[in-house]
Amino acid sequence: MPTDMSSLLVLGIGAAILLWLVFSVMKKLFGLALVAALVFGGYMLWTNPDLQQRALDLIGIG
Repeated sequence: MPTDMSSLLVLGIGAAILLWLVFSVMKKLFGLALVAALVFGGYMLWTNPDLQQRALDLIGIG
């Protein structure tokens, strides 16, 4: 492990950039997974009348 200041500074900046990239990709993937889950749930409600009725009863509309 390097102990001079410039090497530690470069390693710290590199780690910060890597963490930023990882978290931005994870945020994007989480958003896509959430949209996919909502679309799939809507499709399931659209194609299954029994499930649709249960959902409507659950929210108090049906």
